[in-house]
Formats: sequence, structure tokens, C-alpha cells
Amino acid sequence: MKKLISVIHEEGLLLIGVSFLVGHSGSSLISSVINKVFMPFVSLMIGEESWEHAFFIVGGAKVSWGEPLSAIFHFLIVLYIAALALRFLKKESKD
Repeated sequence: MKKLISVIHEEGLLLIGVSFLVGHSGSSLISSVINKVFMPFVSLMIGEESWEHAFFIVGGAKVSWGEPLSAIFHFLIVLYIAALALRFLKKESKD
């Protein structure tokens, strides 16, 4: 058991595990803020009552746009945070 714990510490596996845990929790927080704070304002601007069920019709096909738009906002925010983190880490490694 001591050897396994030693390998976990030496290989940085504990740091990777903690990073995944923080990333998952951060992702949930971002989704909650987007869905509960940001998207209601989007639906007000567009004139929809419920952004989750918003759709438009194209040639007889019902295209839902609410949830995909929320996912796009989530992706862009996570991408921005990742870019900031990488920039910070590169700057710190040069010093």
C-alpha cells in the first residue's frame, strides 16, 4: 500500500484527481450561473417565456435552440478560463 501511495505522489496523480474534482465542480457552477442568471435575460430579450423549450420551425422541422445556446455559452466560458489558466501557468514557468 505504501508503494501505491508513493507512486501516486511521485507521478502527480493526486494533483490530477484534485484538478478533475475542481474542474467538475467549476463546470457545475458555470452551468448553474448560465442557466439560472444569464439565460432568463436572453429569453426576455428574444421574447420567449421559457428558454429551455424555445424553438423555431424551418421547413416543417422543429429546431430547439435554448439548450444548445446554453451549452455554447458554457463551452465559451470554459474555453476562456482555460486560456487564462494556460497563460498564467506559462508566465509563472518563465519566472
